[in-house]
Amino acid sequence: MSTFTYTARDQQGLAQKGHLDAPSAEEVAAILQHRGLLVTSISQKDVASGLSVSPRRASARMHRGVTTEDQMLLCQQLSTMVEAGVPLLKSLEVASAQVESRPLLSALDEIRGEIAAGRTFRDALAKHPAIFSGLWLNLVETGEASGHLSQSLNQLARHFQEAQHLRNEVKTALTYPAFLIVAAIGVLAFFVYWLIPKFTLVFDAMGGAAQLPPLTRMVIGVSHAARRYWAAIILGAGAAGYLARRYLRTEPGQWMRDRLALRLPLFKTLFIYVNLAEFTQGLATLLESGVPLLSCLQILEKGATNKLYGQAIGRVKEQVKEGKTMAQPMREMALFPPMVVQMVQVGEEVGELAKMADRLARYYQEHVESFIARMTRLFEPIAIVLMGGMVLVIVLSIFMPIFQMGTMGGGT
Repeated sequence: MSTFTYTARDQQGLAQKGHLDAPSAEEVAAILQHRGLLVTSISQKDVASGLSVSPRRASARMHRGVTTEDQMLLCQQLSTMVEAGVPLLKSLEVASAQVESRPLLSALDEIRGEIAAGRTFRDALAKHPAIFSGLWLNLVETGEASGHLSQSLNQLARHFQEAQHLRNEVKTALTYPAFLIVAAIGVLAFFVYWLIPKFTLVFDAMGGAAQLPPLTRMVIGVSHAARRYWAAIILGAGAAGYLARRYLRTEPGQWMRDRLALRLPLFKTLFIYVNLAEFTQGLATLLESGVPLLSCLQILEKGATNKLYGQAIGRVKEQVKEGKTMAQPMREMALFPPMVVQMVQVGEEVGELAKMADRLARYYQEHVESFIARMTRLFEPIAIVLMGGMVLVIVLSIFMPIFQMGTMGGGT
């Protein structure tokens, strides 16, 4: 039996507020309707904690995926409420009212049912592996065993916050070049579909395409083909984009994408920094929570964003399982710079691997930010040169016949 707070209006339109004890919100609505009241809102209230659970938002405002930000907010809310002494079941109920992800909301409903049936939080989370990774399971299990669940949830929140920060930095780095490409396409489309056809009419009046320079004929030909086959070009580009997106969702496509990311000129340094920051940050979070090293490596192997780094971490795990240190197999892999290997080796020798991993994570996070700042400044002159060169070619193709006609006219 739960306590619900309601607001309603009577037959005269006067507002009424009150509390009712009932098994569900539907039962409250039925009671109020039987009294002849028009229900305007119902929310559940926990008398012990004083927390009210607002009705869930309309499904139209909820998204279908589960983002890093969704998980970060969930961890922050649960950590705050558990630390304040609110029971876990009630904390999950309150947090569910704030969730904006449909899959996460559905999972939390099932988790609450599992916990109410007597299962541990960790076992309830394990039934939803697509949402709650090994990182979740190990930290929650450690928190439940030690009686410091709020601290474990707080560590998870910090981990997701830093991971979200890294993703935002990468998006910022990729957004600027994408914007420049779109701008260049827009300028090119303006010339091809509007300006060049107008000058083509002038050139036809001057005597036809036979007297035009080769560059001008080439630009006019491209413009004519683009205007004639514009539908095919758009459909072809759309189909190519769709097929590429489908391919990148497959296993071979993901391997190709991750290999390409680590070979792209200029961008490869950024992606290496991001993957090293992700690896060291996850290692530090897990080790600080008391998770054994082999379990840490297994979790990081499965959760690696880049498959090449996931494969490398898996090889390190196998070597550690045979009794070697982490630094030994890492030294043989080009994906781990010498500084990372040296820091890991020192951390293992002095028994401070978690602290060394945390320092490495901060180092690479700072390098990601500084690299993006430098890259943004570098793209500005590159964009000016490329767009200026493109415009120059088109302008020359347009004005060369005019200059040629003026020279011929001056010579007669």
